[in-house]
Amino acid sequence: TWDQYSEYHVDLLRLAARLSSEDITITPICMDYPTEERRIPMLQAGKEINTVFFGTNAKREEVLLPAYFPIYLGTTGVRLFMTRENMLDDLSDVQSLEDLQKFSMGQGLGWPDNAILEDNGFSVAVGRYATLHRMLAANRFDLYPRAYWQIHAEWNWMKEQAKGIVIAPEIALYYPQPIYFFFSPNEPRLRDAIEAGLQRAYSNGMLFDLLKTNWETAPSFQNIKLRDIRVFRIRNDKITPQSAEALRQYGIYD
Repeated sequence: TWDQYSEYHVDLLRLAARLSSEDITITPICMDYPTEERRIPMLQAGKEINTVFFGTNAKREEVLLPAYFPIYLGTTGVRLFMTRENMLDDLSDVQSLEDLQKFSMGQGLGWPDNAILEDNGFSVAVGRYATLHRMLAANRFDLYPRAYWQIHAEWNWMKEQAKGIVIAPEIALYYPQPIYFFFSPNEPRLRDAIEAGLQRAYSNGMLFDLLKTNWETAPSFQNIKLRDIRVFRIRNDKITPQSAEALRQYGIYD
């Protein structure tokens, strides 16, 4: 049942709705999982869905209504890598960004991160999210970057479908890239209410507590210590001033 769905973003949306002081009902829509690019016109129309969550870029902020609050508190931009076990020795020799650029990256269709990685000199192979971990195991690319908050929980189930994939223990990337709740342009009051709820959850500490304890995000916070990892910073030339300010105000990693 809907009440049994407890992914972090679902629980956070429920929390924000509860703290918004508005009468908001969350109704899930069941459909085949559309790509991020397909979700944009669906959300613009506002007939089937009026809220989604995904990474931002200038186009999405222009045609949709974002709540300018990074729902993972900026940890989305910290990108650790899934890779094949036989790649670990090669990765241990990486000493610079130029060394890292020799490895190809796997990403989803239409993800904003694709352009960021390509702008920074990386080769990117694309596929559907449901197949990327198997593409990695099949040598279609070398590294599968995943956000700090998500990588450990994802790896726990992906490794069952893609034998031999591991989390690289020593290196990561960072670029500023928040994930937002986006709303239909027809729903400004809904956006304002959820944004207010998110800000209240941040101020009272409930949002950070959820991030550290939810089953989807807690494994990374419990098992991966960023102080032990070399983080290579790259630029995101496409980040908007509003998103840069949102990360400055609410991000916990910089």
